[in-house]
Amino acid sequence: MIVDDADPPWHRRGMAFTNAWYIGNAELEGAGACFCASLKSIPSVLAHGMIAATTWSWGSVADALRPKVLVDAGRSHRRPEVLRGRVPLTIGIGPDFVAGENVDVALEAPAGLAAVGSESPGVQDRAPAAQRKSYVVASTRYGRFMTERRIGDSVRSGEKIGAVGNQAVAAPASGVLLGLAARGARIEPGDELVEVDPNGVPYRCHGIGAGARKVAANVLAVLAGRSATVEAVIGPNVLGSRGVSTDRVVAPTAAADVVGSLPPAPAVAGDSASRPVIAS
Repeated sequence: MIVDDADPPWHRRGMAFTNAWYIGNAELEGAGACFCASLKSIPSVLAHGMIAATTWSWGSVADALRPKVLVDAGRSHRRPEVLRGRVPLTIGIGPDFVAGENVDVALEAPAGLAAVGSESPGVQDRAPAAQRKSYVVASTRYGRFMTERRIGDSVRSGEKIGAVGNQAVAAPASGVLLGLAARGARIEPGDELVEVDPNGVPYRCHGIGAGARKVAANVLAVLAGRSATVEAVIGPNVLGSRGVSTDRVVAPTAAADVVGSLPPAPAVAGDSASRPVIAS
């Protein structure tokens, strides 16, 4: 199952299950996710072969369902909580986690997958467009994001894409919308709002990205290293190849083959390693 905040801001919705929080369901490479407003509905969703998406705190989920593995993708602006001791195995991804302190296992995000704000606002990549992965607009304020555009739409540089409050957000380059925060998303400074692929290839806006797959491989390597424990806890069929983009992934004790389960690819920062970031 996947735990995230209400109205999550993650913008690469074609490469994640984020839409489940907005329209009730989402699909990614054959895996389906269904939003669960109550803890009671989660077992039923898992039993029907879907991933449960919820806004309940991971602590509440852990207490109610007693999962055996928890993976924190570390995307939240909040200070990481101490996860150890709440579930048998905790894995944290990113620089805020320390093995033996707040998690059992700490993994680095793939090299180059920097967080928003790691580059100066307004930086422009001078490499040819064909060599550039994407352009990103990051918010500098709090508010709700409003837009009428969709993932995969073609846009022109400078074209208005949406707004946070009364502040307009324009396309940073010409191309297709690889990423676009959902309408009504709760935005904080640093959240990515718009991402444009200057190569203009719509199909690249959907599916699990290379960066997410690499994160998944790292998580699976940890589980494989503890294969005896993992098989006893969440079953031998858990090592699939599904991707998610969210704060925390929880693998329950039951229906492990459903959850793909540890949906093993929490997308820490997607696969846009060399994108310039533009503040909005």
